[in-house]
Amino acid sequence: MKFTCHTTYNPKALTAMARAVRKTVRAKTSRMAHIYAWIVMGVTLVAFFLSWGEPWRMGIDAAILVGLLLIQWKEDAINGYFAKRKALPGTESAHTTFYPDGYVVKTETAESRWQYDKIMALAETKGYILFVMGKHHALAMDKTALEGGSLQEFRHFLEETTGKQIQNIGG
Repeated sequence: MKFTCHTTYNPKALTAMARAVRKTVRAKTSRMAHIYAWIVMGVTLVAFFLSWGEPWRMGIDAAILVGLLLIQWKEDAINGYFAKRKALPGTESAHTTFYPDGYVVKTETAESRWQYDKIMALAETKGYILFVMGKHHALAMDKTALEGGSLQEFRHFLEETTGKQIQNIGG
């Protein structure tokens, strides 16, 4: 059975890719960064209350708190935005064809052949199946653009060929 998929790398796909990398191969580092961020927010909150009555210091502390909370909340979207800025021209979309011994990714500018053993982790969101290729790289497969079989057959094919389980990461 030959599966194919066409994916457009829009902000939604890039956010899903950033989330997959963060929740799989960078999970421990990400957890430590979140703990550090919450400690900084706690210290800033204490500083906010200690500066009560001083409008300038309170404003600065409040701005820092809001900024840190916003970064925590939109972390994956921010990472996806910067990934888009680093992307090469012609890589806005990709057509991927899956074979038993590997898969081929075609963009406007290049064609790449990959082996399944290069996939470090498999992840799934509501709209995408994601291949985590490293601590900074991932591929997204749009579920709605999958051809050649059902989604369940594709999941089974991937798990069988990679030897890895697909992790549901939400989103």
